[in-house]
Amino acid sequence: MEVKKFLKFFKIFIIFYIVISFTWILFFSGKEFLKIISYVDFLFILLGFLNWSLFLILDSLRLKILSKGLKKNLNLLRSIEFITSGSFLALITPFGSGGLPYQIWLLNKYGFKVSETISLILFRGICIFVPYLTFLPFVINFLKTTISKFFLFYSFIIAILFLIFVLMKKNYRQALKQIDFKFLFFALLISFPIQSLYLSFLYIVLNAFSIKIEFLEAFFKQLIMQLSTYFQITPGGLGISELISSIIISENLDFKFIGFVIVLWRFFSSYLNGFFGFYFVFRRFYSSNTKTLSS
Repeated sequence: MEVKKFLKFFKIFIIFYIVISFTWILFFSGKEFLKIISYVDFLFILLGFLNWSLFLILDSLRLKILSKGLKKNLNLLRSIEFITSGSFLALITPFGSGGLPYQIWLLNKYGFKVSETISLILFRGICIFVPYLTFLPFVINFLKTTISKFFLFYSFIIAILFLIFVLMKKNYRQALKQIDFKFLFFALLISFPIQSLYLSFLYIVLNAFSIKIEFLEAFFKQLIMQLSTYFQITPGGLGISELISSIIISENLDFKFIGFVIVLWRFFSSYLNGFFGFYFVFRRFYSSNTKTLSS
């Protein structure tokens, strides 16, 4: 793909993202748009960026550990590129399908076979879903409405289907034989605090708008919101994820705050990784196009 075409495609996504975000905010806030902005505590916005930075570093460290289990050595910077570029391409493609082919191509440059890259992605997915499945039984006490309980059931099904899919696929079962289980066990162990950091974003965002909520309630609400927004047909789940998340969080918020909270939460939990990954993907496209023109 040419750089110009790539940038054009990215601009279309950004426009779509901005339109959806502002529409969502204005729909809920209406005439109180500026008043709600005045409530924002920017110390919590800063905390959100710090939390994201720490989460990304630890997530990349986990990937490095998993690569060692496959007898490879993916350094921290390459791990960050792998995660964020995959996030970016997942954001701009339906069902998040664009990340995998690029990640296979990327790690091929660093000596990974296709099967090893797929195994790495699989093990990272397991390290994410195992803590989520462990946390799910504790969620029910924090849900008040029937619709929230429905999304709990839906989230549980999504997590179970992922694990069944992994165990049923012959290639994935073979992947389990490739890894040194000491490294997988350690990666699983540190995944609980890593995913807990990730599930703290909603609590931080709510406090940014001076909305008081118990940490565990926000923690478990984000878990349901997160699992309910996986595997959506729109690029990055844009629009659909906002709708589902708004329904789940509505039992805790005044109507006027819902748009702001959802947009800022999605920014920290999904889009920030993707925007950071844009830099890496663009650099790769620009570099490959420059080499093509010079040869």
